[in-house]
Amino acid sequence: MPVIEARVDQRLIHGIVVNQWNSKLNPKRFMVVDDLVCNQEDIKESMRLSKPVGTGMSIINSDQAIDNFRSGKYDEQKVFLIVKEPATIIKLLDGGIQIPRLNIGIIFAEDGRTQISKFVSLNKQEVSDLKKIEDRGISIVIQYIPENNPIQFEKAVKNHDFA
Repeated sequence: MPVIEARVDQRLIHGIVVNQWNSKLNPKRFMVVDDLVCNQEDIKESMRLSKPVGTGMSIINSDQAIDNFRSGKYDEQKVFLIVKEPATIIKLLDGGIQIPRLNIGIIFAEDGRTQISKFVSLNKQEVSDLKKIEDRGISIVIQYIPENNPIQFEKAVKNHDFA
């Protein structure tokens, strides 16, 4: 299984991902899957500049990611998968991508989302999507940096109301 971990992080590639998570996971490839960002060359270029030496980086849409995984393109690599939205993870799972664990790093407190941790706020649809992912047997934790104790998703959303 090439994906060693997936992360929902609305900032996608940034210092914490390429330094701290890189040191913990030692991926061979950072894979950003986002149907909008993949078409924004200036943003893609800035993300590529932060890529650690000795790693690859893909910034592609979900259909291309599914095709690449199905064709075996990443079979010999350890892939750290990064997306902005839980819905993208569902699409990848529906496409046959195996994901061992989902780490929620940053989802901004905007658009009426309910804050469940220091860096994670969710709306009703995102909670529903995450529960669908969890129902597939995938462990979901909230963990901003590797040194933080992971918080189980179910525990974090308990006793919250979501709009």
